[in-house]
Amino acid sequence: MSSPSTIFDCIVIGAGLAGLVAARNLQRLGRCVLLIEAQDRIGGRMHGQYLPSKQWIDRGGQWVGPTQDRILALLDEYNVRRFPSPSEGLKVLVFDGQRYEFDGFFQGFPEGEAPGVSEAEWRDAMDAWQRFEALSQALPAGHPHRNDTNQQLDSDTFARWIADNTHTAFGRWYFSYMARAIGYLGPAEPHQISLLHALWGQKSAPQSEHPEAELLHGGAGQIPQKIADELKNQIRLSEPVLRIRQDSTKVEVETTKNAYTAQFAIVAMPPYHAGRITYDPPMPPLRSQLTQRVPMGCCAKIMVSYDRPFWRAKKLAGIAIGNCQWLELCADSSDPETGVGVIATFVVGDRYSRWRAKSDSDRRAAVLSDLAIYFGEEALSPSTYNEVDWPGDPWTGGGYAAFMPPGVWTSFGEALTAPVGRIHWAGTEMADRWAGFFDGAVRTGEAAAEAIQSLLLAGSSQ
Repeated sequence: MSSPSTIFDCIVIGAGLAGLVAARNLQRLGRCVLLIEAQDRIGGRMHGQYLPSKQWIDRGGQWVGPTQDRILALLDEYNVRRFPSPSEGLKVLVFDGQRYEFDGFFQGFPEGEAPGVSEAEWRDAMDAWQRFEALSQALPAGHPHRNDTNQQLDSDTFARWIADNTHTAFGRWYFSYMARAIGYLGPAEPHQISLLHALWGQKSAPQSEHPEAELLHGGAGQIPQKIADELKNQIRLSEPVLRIRQDSTKVEVETTKNAYTAQFAIVAMPPYHAGRITYDPPMPPLRSQLTQRVPMGCCAKIMVSYDRPFWRAKKLAGIAIGNCQWLELCADSSDPETGVGVIATFVVGDRYSRWRAKSDSDRRAAVLSDLAIYFGEEALSPSTYNEVDWPGDPWTGGGYAAFMPPGVWTSFGEALTAPVGRIHWAGTEMADRWAGFFDGAVRTGEAAAEAIQSLLLAGSSQ
């Protein structure tokens, strides 16, 4: 059992997936590590809940994809079994009051047959998608750097590009919907997102690689505890960090309860939250300006369960997209081993503020009403209904992830991952591959631990 007087090799701040991985990896290397978390639980945006129906649901992220090799390796290490995201059957599109059922269209992204809209509308969206993909693939790998081309892209918005590259109401909605559905885009409204960020996100986390291809038996929320079991009593919960002081030899971390000393620190949280900590000496101007400009996405997640996946009797896949009043995306999240039907859905962007202003009963009625449009009247009678208000959680501040508004990448992006003295950064927002996803979090946790280990070895050899 460590005490506040212990001098640690490294203190990790933030017990989300990135922080847990960083702390675990350093401890495996024989380092003395402390993990500090502001909330009364671990996991951050990887958090589950057990329902009375004996079904786990994920109140945070839930999907993984076949090219996300770092999170898949973690799952294999802990023997967490995966299963294909349910997708057999007809998908549903609701557009401008018309409802279509169709096959071969994966979660609203361009694969398979047209979903029922006119050929001109469908071709408009697909032609724009090809232009968007070509622009994205022209970007170099890694984080965007400041140059003339990137500055031009970064000064533009995703909304302006959509307006110039689509010519039908469906095409415009389709791309706007993507801004509100994809993890690396926050999500946010298209006018809030830098065009460079939208293109870079598609380059580093391409939808063609199916990031929502699989779900986990028992839910993703089981992973944090499996990692934490290795750290035993080296985790401090309910201790928000107030201040980090550093000099040439050490780092001092002051929480609401204690003060701790280490050789190095890893701050494993989104940039906005990292910016709320007081630093002594202050952060460099670029880093300080960056953290003021990288907001979290505006999104609430709703998990609705039924005694069975009733939509399958109608030959529906449980996957739906559309411009309904509240819900633009629904996905079957049912574990085949439980028999329980689970739908994951989201209220995003401008819809969120209007929906959040409603009473509890009216918010529920709004969600169920849209689900009934997608899947039928049975959707009005769920077994359980769980809202996850990410923007309303002070320690999360939004979801799925943070995003870059216009001008931020090329003006301040160089400060995103650069260490400041003895302080290093981790978290899915810092990843240059699969940012906004579990895989990005694991990658940055591993990289931060490796960097600290190298510094400790270099220090011990001097």
